[in-house]
Amino acid sequence: MANFNFDNVTLSPKEVSELAKAIFETAFANPALAEMHSIVEGIDMKTQILLLSSMGLQGLGANGTCTPQDSEAGIVATQKYWENNQIEVRIPYCAKELPELLKAFGAKTNKYDVEGSEEIKMIASRLLEALDETILRLVWFGDKDAANVVSGGTITNGVNVDYFNSVDGLFKQIFAGVTAGNIKRATIAANTGSTYNAQELAAGEALTAMRKVYNQADTRLKNHKDGMFIVTQSVYDNFLDKLEDAGLSAVGQLAINDGVMTYRGKKILVADFMDRNITAYQDNGTKYNLPNRIVFTIPSNIPVGTLDSGEFKELGVWFDKTDRKVYTENIFSLDAKVLEGYFISVAY
Repeated sequence: MANFNFDNVTLSPKEVSELAKAIFETAFANPALAEMHSIVEGIDMKTQILLLSSMGLQGLGANGTCTPQDSEAGIVATQKYWENNQIEVRIPYCAKELPELLKAFGAKTNKYDVEGSEEIKMIASRLLEALDETILRLVWFGDKDAANVVSGGTITNGVNVDYFNSVDGLFKQIFAGVTAGNIKRATIAANTGSTYNAQELAAGEALTAMRKVYNQADTRLKNHKDGMFIVTQSVYDNFLDKLEDAGLSAVGQLAINDGVMTYRGKKILVADFMDRNITAYQDNGTKYNLPNRIVFTIPSNIPVGTLDSGEFKELGVWFDKTDRKVYTENIFSLDAKVLEGYFISVAY
């Protein structure tokens, strides 16, 4: 597929003459990766994560003899592993893919070598925006066993599962943790709806779900200063509706804390990239796969691992005379982990 499609563009007497005057589709404003996750660098091979439990019961009554009673430490060690999953992006581009008379890209001294040109700068800027979406998609929705709906999976039929199966993301780990009884889950009734309309949240349902998620959480999470709610846009909108219905005074008292929307003092982070991924890539034709989701946790409990986070923004650009194409490339390593079950509480 060509990287430029100008089938809908007319070469008119007064064309846009500068690329800067073209109107680009606005990129989505995603939460900063470091706002949701701790970033762990230096992952260049399968690497152990060592988890140590709290110490067991202590404090036996003194027996009044010369033989003291020994306590058992009771520390349990478990492990997980960082995986060095390699992700690659390569976009080839031949100058002949552009209409030769299109003025927005200017005159060319070389018909093929457009390295450093306006169109390459445009591709690079658009690609960096797309990489933000890519990283969030894989971190949260990655699944090495991903399959299309027709094959028993949740990925929309016709969508290439290779865009999902390079990383086991956080939701896959959350679902497994809930099944194993290690992560507490509240059920959002709307998600069980059999149609798109039936999956819309009822009035006040988001607040009810957030209350359940908070109440069921471990006290260590409730009392942690970094506790945060990561919610879909659908949940957030329903939450705001409830606050507005309760009156502006309730909004001020309940939800605004130093200019940040909160619930019970914990920041609410709107992850609308989740809604986009669910509606675009997890649609079975009649309903979405769990479109309303809440995750209550701390950034250090859902870390993202990589060799170097700088790789997320590094692009290689070069012209190949043999192919007469300019290549834009990015390669990075990526993994994500849910570390401790007691430090996460969810609803879906």
